[in-house]
Amino acid sequence: MTAQDYLNPALKTSLGFGCMRMPSQDDQLKKMIDTYLDNGYNYFDTAYVYGNSEERLGKNLVKRHNRDKFYMADKLPHWMVQKSPKDCEKLIKESLRRTGLEYFDYYMVHSIDDGGEKSVNEKGVFQWVEEQKKTGLVRYSGFSFHGTTPCLDRLLTKYPEIDFVQLQQNYIDNLRGPASEWQNLAIKHNKPIIVMEPVRGGNLAKLPPAAEKLLKDYDSTRSIASWAIQYAANLEGASCLLSGMSSMEQMEDNLKTFRNLKPLTAEEMELLDKVMNEIAKTGGISCTACKYCHNECPHGIDIAACFSYYNELKRGSTNEWNTTMLYSSSIANGSHAHDCVKCGACVSICPQHINIPKEMDVVAKAFR
Repeated sequence: MTAQDYLNPALKTSLGFGCMRMPSQDDQLKKMIDTYLDNGYNYFDTAYVYGNSEERLGKNLVKRHNRDKFYMADKLPHWMVQKSPKDCEKLIKESLRRTGLEYFDYYMVHSIDDGGEKSVNEKGVFQWVEEQKKTGLVRYSGFSFHGTTPCLDRLLTKYPEIDFVQLQQNYIDNLRGPASEWQNLAIKHNKPIIVMEPVRGGNLAKLPPAAEKLLKDYDSTRSIASWAIQYAANLEGASCLLSGMSSMEQMEDNLKTFRNLKPLTAEEMELLDKVMNEIAKTGGISCTACKYCHNECPHGIDIAACFSYYNELKRGSTNEWNTTMLYSSSIANGSHAHDCVKCGACVSICPQHINIPKEMDVVAKAFR
């Protein structure tokens, strides 16, 4: 499969290795990378702000496999570009150094929303990325998106030269949110979609008991996550689906799903509608645990963990006392929801547009 194949909207969707949530042990990561490549897949997705993801891919992938055996996608954090595209050059060179690569197959302006649109326009970030195609540092250009539908339309209209767009696509956001509008816009502008968050940060892999029962009663051989993967992988315009695999079990489950990949039937789609009704009853927080907010919090609040335990409490899938004890003991002192000072530094960086200080109050009251 060539790099150009990934940009063909008619291509059967490929499985991409999302590297934001890689396993912490290098031995396990090497085994997962080798298994992934051995099964015929080769698209790795990382970013400048994904912790030490770039360095670990350099160590466990780039140094161990020939360059023609894989494709690497990386992302430029536009909010770190202070004044001019010269800042972009420093960022891409650092990413190349970390990964040990001479060029990126796919390079994106990272996480654009309505607030970032003006900034990237004024600083000429997209123009700079396009120039990198001429220098050979970038093969294909795109952007990952977390804004409103009008914003996406403006970006795709203003920058027709970009090659692809990375969008959050899953059955919750597409069937009961704005994501289907984003999908339609990408198709309208003839831009292949790289699917991110197909399992919504793991939230669609662990459902409320009533919702899980619906799926297991229908087919006990399928994992809960496979339903979300199957739905997103068959979306029109999807060229590659990213899965943030953090264990061999998750990888094997995804490989199994892709070996038998086919669209959900009308009956199965009706079942997902019932599942979404059960999910809606819990009233959880739509955090995907990307942890971008962690870098902005001046007080070190473990925001993702606070939201995760709160959602666990709302799902009712475990004993309430156990969840409360884990919330208390597993999060470091000073990092709980009640420690939040409501400074708001986290709000603008959240790709899910969660009012984090407000939700911190909700979490604190739930565990008080």
